[in-house]
Amino acid sequence: MMKASRKESIMSDSAYVILTSASKSTTGNFFIDDEVLASVGVTDFSIYRCAPNSKEADLAPDFFL
Repeated sequence: MMKASRKESIMSDSAYVILTSASKSTTGNFFIDDEVLASVGVTDFSIYRCAPNSKEADLAPDFFL
């Protein structure tokens, strides 16, 4: 399962984006880590893969939920 997951650093990076955003636009919202990062221009999520050779489509959802 770990090989099909992302590193926990994706959560901290997305939390940083949320916590440094304007509170009026973030309060009361539900966020998904990769969507948050994509909204600020992150396009390469390969740095977050636990197994560097895995493909984005092979990642399992919700491992750290």
